[in-house]
Amino acid sequence: MVFKRRKKMHWVETLRSYVLPRSGWKRTLIYLSHRLQRLPDSPTRIARGLAFGVFASFSPFFGFHIILAMLMAKMLRANLIAAVAGTLIGNPISFPFIIGFALNLGNWLLGRDLKEHDLRNVGRAFREAFRAVWHAFKAIFGAQPKSTDGLGDFFSEIMLPYLIGGLLLGLVFGAVTFYISKPLIIAYQAHRRKRLAKKKNKETPDS
Repeated sequence: MVFKRRKKMHWVETLRSYVLPRSGWKRTLIYLSHRLQRLPDSPTRIARGLAFGVFASFSPFFGFHIILAMLMAKMLRANLIAAVAGTLIGNPISFPFIIGFALNLGNWLLGRDLKEHDLRNVGRAFREAFRAVWHAFKAIFGAQPKSTDGLGDFFSEIMLPYLIGGLLLGLVFGAVTFYISKPLIIAYQAHRRKRLAKKKNKETPDS
């Protein structure tokens, strides 16, 4: 198999390679595409991996979606590569919609007035929270007085509703991904086996 490694990587090394790819993201995406087309795993494990990747993309833990998806895939016996591929549903184009729907759903479930929670303030809230975390980190080394102003409001106004809304949306879209992708994977694998068998028969000389 052209794209298969001769020496199998440990799952920790596999995780690191997807988070910080040595060859760059473009080549990694091309490699991932080829691997997805040739995955020898069962349709259930592949579909489960895709579902975990989609689920992780709805979480508010930006920067950790791939790690979260691969950890779930490892613990629940799903395909790791498919899990990474599933996280691609979260991208700069889709994230504004994911964030908006997750926050609105979370605030609605918490019984909050949606008019009082303007989504245009989300970016500012994240910046202030990261700034507060950075200040707290520097305070550990005595660089400045310790201050966590803004973190409480951030977790209450942004993280909590995002987590609740994202969890529910992730479960729904993850389940949909699993039940739609599994029969498609079964059909694709059957088609590929027939194509490879036909190719092999053509290459085998008549006796």
